[in-house]
Amino acid sequence: MSRMNQKSTSAKRSNPHAPRPRLTFDISPALKRRIKIAAASQEIPVSAYVTRLLDRTVPPGRALKKAADGSISSATLRRFAALRAEQRAPFPEDSAELIRESRAERETHL
Repeated sequence: MSRMNQKSTSAKRSNPHAPRPRLTFDISPALKRRIKIAAASQEIPVSAYVTRLLDRTVPPGRALKKAADGSISSATLRRFAALRAEQRAPFPEDSAELIRESRAERETHL
């Protein structure tokens, strides 16, 4: 790596204002409302709220072990299948009820 590239790479890592990668995924409208309500109750942006949750709940991962040809091992695929099986179903709660509960809780604090 050239000296110029080394400087720009280390500058990117140390610059807190550098653009961060995005993660996009689909969620239900009810879950989106719940996240927005939770973030608003803490008076922080949704992105900060979700980042905080993920930082607390996602353990540091082990690196994927890929074969020399770039394929993923069957052991890794079994591990992914086990993780997927542990995931619970989508949230069954009624979003209107969650909003009512949040409003009632907020009113007790005001």
